[in-house]
Amino acid sequence: MTRLFLTLLVGALQAATWLPPEDVRLTPGPFFDAQEMDRAFLHELDPDRLLAGMREAAGLDPKASRYGGWEKRGSGMIGHYLSALAWMSQTTGDDALRARLDAIVAEMAEYQKHSGQGILFASPWERREWFEPLSRGDLRLSNVVPWYTLHKTMAGLRDAWLVAGNPTADEVLRRLADSCIDVTAKLTESQWKELTTKEFGAPGEVLADLWRQTGDLRYGELAKRFTKFETRDSLATGQGDILAGRHANTEIPLFLGYYKIGNIDGNPVWEDAAVHFWNEVIQHQTFVFGGNSIWEAFIPPTEAETKLLDDCGPETCNTFNLLKLTRSLWEANPEPRYLDYMELALHNHILTTIRSQGAFTYYTPTRPGHYRRFSRPFDAFWCCVGSGMENHAWYGSDAYAKDSDRFWVNLYLNSAARWPEKGLTLTQKSTFPDSDLHLFDLKLDQPAEFTLSLRRPFWAGEVRVRVNQQEIDPGHGDRMEIRRLWSSGDQIELHLPSSLRSVITPGGHFASFFDGPLLLAAPLGDQDLEKQDFRAGGEVDFEQLGRKRMDLEKAPGLLTPRNDPRVALRPLKGGHALLKTDQGEIEIKPFYQVGDERYSVYFPLRSPAP
Repeated sequence: MTRLFLTLLVGALQAATWLPPEDVRLTPGPFFDAQEMDRAFLHELDPDRLLAGMREAAGLDPKASRYGGWEKRGSGMIGHYLSALAWMSQTTGDDALRARLDAIVAEMAEYQKHSGQGILFASPWERREWFEPLSRGDLRLSNVVPWYTLHKTMAGLRDAWLVAGNPTADEVLRRLADSCIDVTAKLTESQWKELTTKEFGAPGEVLADLWRQTGDLRYGELAKRFTKFETRDSLATGQGDILAGRHANTEIPLFLGYYKIGNIDGNPVWEDAAVHFWNEVIQHQTFVFGGNSIWEAFIPPTEAETKLLDDCGPETCNTFNLLKLTRSLWEANPEPRYLDYMELALHNHILTTIRSQGAFTYYTPTRPGHYRRFSRPFDAFWCCVGSGMENHAWYGSDAYAKDSDRFWVNLYLNSAARWPEKGLTLTQKSTFPDSDLHLFDLKLDQPAEFTLSLRRPFWAGEVRVRVNQQEIDPGHGDRMEIRRLWSSGDQIELHLPSSLRSVITPGGHFASFFDGPLLLAAPLGDQDLEKQDFRAGGEVDFEQLGRKRMDLEKAPGLLTPRNDPRVALRPLKGGHALLKTDQGEIEIKPFYQVGDERYSVYFPLRSPAP
């Protein structure tokens, strides 16, 4: 007998845990395609070239020359690569990538042994000109990027250890963290405050993980040192307006670290700051596809409509790090708003940021009629190439969670997920947006009673659920909870009808359109652009930014009533629609399907105000 329990108060549910990557496999679909492009690039990269600067800094001859672009001067790419290998090898079962991970960790252990130091420097310059003076109490503020790159190395080792299970990575990371304690021992309070005025990454978020795993308070004390206390305390009391003008990708990972510290420390100020920060960024800083910042800085919310016309749009790293914070917040408090953001950002920002093998985008412009530049594979190595390598290995783990007696389906993407404790393998299949039907097939080692919890997206219309051909009442909560004795061969049919909807900017001058979770964009061709305009390296400052503007007047606008621009839409199949504009009727389609061309996701409202 099927028993259906409706979830009206999600906060009353038991806290859940995301499925580990080894328990989810993506199957063919847009997210699988992005994952496989990324995986191919991970295979194509040469670890010896990524390790060249670190090996030289340890006093050993490099085995290969460094890559170009940002990597030429030590970008910390090896840390991103190590994290990507950890997640990708686990979620795909790719033994060759796992072998690379093990070899890199062994190399890092060798560097520590040879140099006699725990810190793994990205370049000889970092060791000679920055960390050695720092150990004497000499803080050089001209450049604190070394902490940024070191954070990436620490995170890579953390993931190699905790995600991929490499025990040597634990040892290497502890030696590195111990050296960080030693090298900062002579810094004064005022020097710590000076250091945290720059972009320094977020070593504290890894140190907090190390504190939790080992119980060693020394790591916790150092984690707290990497804190902007004035900013933390302001956000803890809800004063989000102080964010305007601050470098976004400095702040976001710091608040992830604050949240982790609060989980262990028990002082509510840490977690309160992180929650209020997340709310502020989502409500006042986030553009229509889930990204934030213009020119890498948070903006005054009242200037959003002006700022979205700039050439420079949200940075991919920001969304990468905000998703990390969102995952942590949801795991402790499974509220629907966190999953709403994850769905928005994954479909409409992260999925759009990989164009082909090794081609990742740094900025996603919001300006109507603008375009993106993607990295050339071996001479860019921007920060967003590093986060890009990681982004597309996470999708499977984002879709599912579990608690002691409940299996959570949080995102709808083609995949197969395992719940070993119950002997369950659940396969999810859909052709969305071509169809609103999502099929779930269950395979169990033996019959088991548990709750299958399906997310009801806010955008879904009249939801229909059938279990083994039997219609059941989906209720009205934000989750559909089906508890029964499940057996192999059980099947669920879930219909999530979507419809076209519009979103208008707070100032009322621009509209955007969605089909369900998918942001729709107008592909506008390659007017005044050459093939090379869509690719860039890393030798020239801001080479990753497209500079060839289309006049705003040439971008399509709307003459519809400002209070209901949907009247300009005519639906087509597969998430496409026809949009009536002041330049004629044009076809719009899911943003992730837009290629090397100009596009618009914001449409100026050019009709008179009502």
